[in-house]
Amino acid sequence: MTPHERALPRYRAVLADMDGTMFRGDELIPGAREAYTELSARGVCWLFLSNNATGPASELAAKLNRLGVPVTTGQVVNSASALVRALQGNHKGIRLLVVGETGLRRAVSEAGAILDDDPLSAELVVVALDREFSYEKLSRAGRCIRGGARFWATNRDPGYPVGGDVLPGAGSLVAAVSVASGRDPDRVFGKPEPDMALLSLETLQVRADQCLVVGDRMETDILFARNAGMASALVFTGVTAREDLPRFGYAPDHMLDSIADIGTLFPRDSSHAP
Repeated sequence: MTPHERALPRYRAVLADMDGTMFRGDELIPGAREAYTELSARGVCWLFLSNNATGPASELAAKLNRLGVPVTTGQVVNSASALVRALQGNHKGIRLLVVGETGLRRAVSEAGAILDDDPLSAELVVVALDREFSYEKLSRAGRCIRGGARFWATNRDPGYPVGGDVLPGAGSLVAAVSVASGRDPDRVFGKPEPDMALLSLETLQVRADQCLVVGDRMETDILFARNAGMASALVFTGVTAREDLPRFGYAPDHMLDSIADIGTLFPRDSSHAP
């Protein structure tokens, strides 16, 4: 073992971003499965985090399994998870206008919200990624918020990587609704906001300083870790490139070419079992 390895913190849990970190589109990042398998065998807990709210966390868990990473639904937390938790806590029965896809609409309905596309009667507007976004949906959401409804957003990611391109994300739609309504969201659930961090710590039953957040985007993943008091590792398989780093006023604790290299941050002489 090298002196560098002995000096590394004893992380007990990895909180790994998904799109751009574990996979790109429908392609698993080379070495991601092996890294997950090796650290899991050594007692490291894994939780997978995603701002993707097109459906419940179970759908993202199913995707990881299809790609060859054997996870349970309980190992995935997305911004929809945090949204559902908030609805179940204090907003059961609220009339909800959703700009989002079928999976999210189903999840909030199961959480006790009443789906209502009428801008005159809905009490809360939720905006997420919606690949069938239209002028009509924008008009309804803007009118509802201007009429006094609260405005929640699942996340503000401007885009997400697919193949060699970056497609518009939920943040692009949130920006459009903000302009149409004249208001910023009252609450945002995805990274870098705190809701997913609190839910993750409750799920894993660990302290923030025992967690390593791994992600590809400075303004969501790395800032999320910084805000939550967690260590961070930036990978260069997604949105942020090395040449982008000087424009940020903060830095990751570690930098890796990809998540395949994460084992270098875990000393081999220690047990990470909870």
